[in-house]
Amino acid sequence: MLRGEGTYKELCAACHGRDGKGAPMGGATDGSTLAPNLVGVPRILGNADYITKVLLYGMTGELDGKNFPGGGVMVPMGTNTDDWIADIASYVRNSFGNSAPFVTTERVTAVRKANPRTSMWSFAELVSTTPMPLLNQVEWKATASHNPDAAASGINGEGTTRWESAVAQEPGMWFQIELPQPVNVAEILVDTLAGGRGGFGFGRGRGTLPAGPLSAYRVQVSMDGTTWSEPVAEGQGQNPTTTITLKPVQARFVRITQTGTPQPASAWAIQRVRIFAIGGVKP
Repeated sequence: MLRGEGTYKELCAACHGRDGKGAPMGGATDGSTLAPNLVGVPRILGNADYITKVLLYGMTGELDGKNFPGGGVMVPMGTNTDDWIADIASYVRNSFGNSAPFVTTERVTAVRKANPRTSMWSFAELVSTTPMPLLNQVEWKATASHNPDAAASGINGEGTTRWESAVAQEPGMWFQIELPQPVNVAEILVDTLAGGRGGFGFGRGRGTLPAGPLSAYRVQVSMDGTTWSEPVAEGQGQNPTTTITLKPVQARFVRITQTGTPQPASAWAIQRVRIFAIGGVKP
């Protein structure tokens, strides 16, 4: 964070502003800025590939229906090391009121290797090749193997409600989301505490049982909610956000099954689920 802060203040603040909201354009009376806002933007706080790609190769052209000065050019920074890119990306995702998982050096290395190019990105290219957040949570339906009546409280886009299993986690416990239409799911973020970074979930849940992140997981997908795929992702839960990355797969239903036994015992809590898809998604 300290290294990223130094880089931001030296190179980025002149255009993006010290507060991340975009430096005011001299003489403008309509609130125009020299560069886009970085605060609370879902594509910046979601899948780490977006900000990593922009930092590595730059971007040019219209963004969100706006044309910024100089053709909207974000200068490529890819001549810097992967550590350097990870530092500034992590700083932006966790400053100005933002909160998102850090971008690792390994993630930057993988993105660089998977995207060899000599030209800057256009926004259209980024949208078509990068997992983008689904913003239609109000149309999602949720259910769960335990405490199903409260399942909808775990998919609130603002992270103001939560779902708890209400009993200790055990293998086979599941949480399921039905989307309004099939999409190419590429990443799922499960927030135990939306916007939080410390502690163990929510601490005490219902009664005296602590509530926190899932211990371990298996993800399956379906088109009809009846016939399920083989596991498309497996791993360990993380606090406060479990990041589940998978090879893009067409799905309308997503089921996350708990496969571990946490010690000490704890209930499973979800305050927000974010799903990222490739292609045909409004960013």
